[in-house]
Amino acid sequence: MASLKDLIRGASDIRAQDDVEIPEWAPGAMFRVTGLPSGDWEQYQNSLTKMTRKDESSGIEMTIKSRKAEIVAKALYDQESGELVFPDLREGISILSKRSGGIVNGLFNLVRHLSDEDRDFTQKIAAAEVDFGDDPS
Repeated sequence: MASLKDLIRGASDIRAQDDVEIPEWAPGAMFRVTGLPSGDWEQYQNSLTKMTRKDESSGIEMTIKSRKAEIVAKALYDQESGELVFPDLREGISILSKRSGGIVNGLFNLVRHLSDEDRDFTQKIAAAEVDFGDDPS
């Protein structure tokens, strides 16, 4: 029997959605959008807010930046070839940053949903029980 570590390592727990159409970008093309692993989400969350201290008299300055284009670039695949649409992440961010905010935001929200980042812990446990049943064996 495999160890728990091996079971976790081999689990297919990152969801995907096929047949995503974006006619404004590529009429007739189908995309696959995937969720992202925990490490990518943590990196994204940690990058959103940056605090800096200018000097003693000015206090603290807080900058909030959006990196939705980065998340979408990491999760958008050509469904036919199975390849990332933007294998060069910097190029993908540059291109997506100049596209419709509504489309990029919609794709970001889909990636967030597929990554289970739009549910609280209780909802995630309930979904896991439905997917795997109450019996761990």
